[in-house]
Amino acid sequence: MTEMDRAREMRVAEVVGAVARQALADRGRTRIALLDDGGPEAELAARLLAAVLGVDAVERVADGGGVESVLHRPAGISPARWAEEARRTRARLLDGALPAHPASKTVLLLGGELPPEPLLPLGDLWASDVAALGGGWSAPDEVRALAEAAGGIDALDAALRALIDGRDAAALDALPAEARDEVRGRLAAGRASRIFPRVVPKLGSRTLGADLFE
Repeated sequence: MTEMDRAREMRVAEVVGAVARQALADRGRTRIALLDDGGPEAELAARLLAAVLGVDAVERVADGGGVESVLHRPAGISPARWAEEARRTRARLLDGALPAHPASKTVLLLGGELPPEPLLPLGDLWASDVAALGGGWSAPDEVRALAEAAGGIDALDAALRALIDGRDAAALDALPAEARDEVRGRLAAGRASRIFPRVVPKLGSRTLGADLFE
């Protein structure tokens, strides 16, 4: 990692750590329970959080702690997803811990429903940013295949960055037609979970999630 990369990582760590510290305070928690699948995102997220909060404030949940051994995996559920759900369950059960998911912005946009964890420390870092800072990137198979169809993760992220951050409606036109159509479909499929993280029917004058924030 170059000096420029180290300086950039420190700037990112300051933002990520400050937000995480406030999230802990808001929820009365003392540590982060980071879902850790062994990928570069989890490694980077742990490093960023520990740099500001301290190593003791970050618990990496690398397995389900035996949760998966007492449950029956339904047909059609991949071992990788089953392992993640086991980690998720263990993270939620850790006393005083705030669960966090290390998915990148690319995966959060194209991976369907948002993870239920309340903290997404890498949620504003593109997969290509993770690769630059962490030496690699990971994603569900379908997102990796989409990146390949788009001409690589840099090409995919460039189009997404221009569309989302640059508000360029024609940004996806730079992608091959097949990849462009799938990106649009995946963005649409996950839109509801990004806009409406909690859905509560409004029956009274002030409704939880809609206008009740105290």
